[in-house]
Amino acid sequence: MYKVVVSDLDGTLLNNHHQISSHTRRTLHALTDRGIRFIVATGRHHVDVQSIRDALGLDIYLITANGAVVHDPEDRCIYNQTIPPALAQELVEIERLPDIALHVYRGDEWLVEAESPELLAYHKESGFTYRVEDLQACDKQQINKIFYVGEHADLLELEHRLLSYYGDQLSIAFSTPTCLETMQKGVNKGNAVKAVLEQNGYKLTDAVAFGDGMNDREMLSMVGLGVVMGNAHSRLKEALPNHPRALTNDEEGVAEYLRQLFGKTA
Repeated sequence: MYKVVVSDLDGTLLNNHHQISSHTRRTLHALTDRGIRFIVATGRHHVDVQSIRDALGLDIYLITANGAVVHDPEDRCIYNQTIPPALAQELVEIERLPDIALHVYRGDEWLVEAESPELLAYHKESGFTYRVEDLQACDKQQINKIFYVGEHADLLELEHRLLSYYGDQLSIAFSTPTCLETMQKGVNKGNAVKAVLEQNGYKLTDAVAFGDGMNDREMLSMVGLGVVMGNAHSRLKEALPNHPRALTNDEEGVAEYLRQLFGKTA
């Protein structure tokens, strides 16, 4: 039986209102009461996720910024992988269409070049918000993630150029069809999960993980059981055609799959 559960947040553990349902919360508490460890692995910022964790009421590891940052249950930062400043400068200056918005996670901050109020809905529960900044001129130290938000077709062209220019220097992945994310080479949720499991005496085969985006691909491929959400990006379903499927996030797919896996008492 699996000893650890790892879950993405948006499109996975959170419903389409970006909330954790009471049914999912009860399921996770029941599992942790039985000694099952729970880990969050998300593209979100750690400040944002700490608020979600506090609302959930569990002492858990937080893997954030797609694996670039890891905090232990006492909120100690135990892993922090940043993009080299010179490379970060090139990423904020790269040519892109005007409708593609630029975002940066730097330290405890979320920086944007222009107001993006539509994204605040994702952070309504935590209250985490951005600050508008001149991203070309700002300090490039301690940047964990640079990401681009726009129409999927436009981002596909940008993805192609990023891979051509920086494929050997960066980790590049879609978290959603409208969000293309870049991190330092080797940064992904799978490698971060592996490090946390090993630190706590577990193996990758001890874990079951859930995800819906291409930034979950490595994690789902590396653990003992990787489960693809019913609402997952088509790219992920095509990349992992033989992985089991859960119901959608709005159907509480994680909780329902865990109840089947661990028993109805979960």
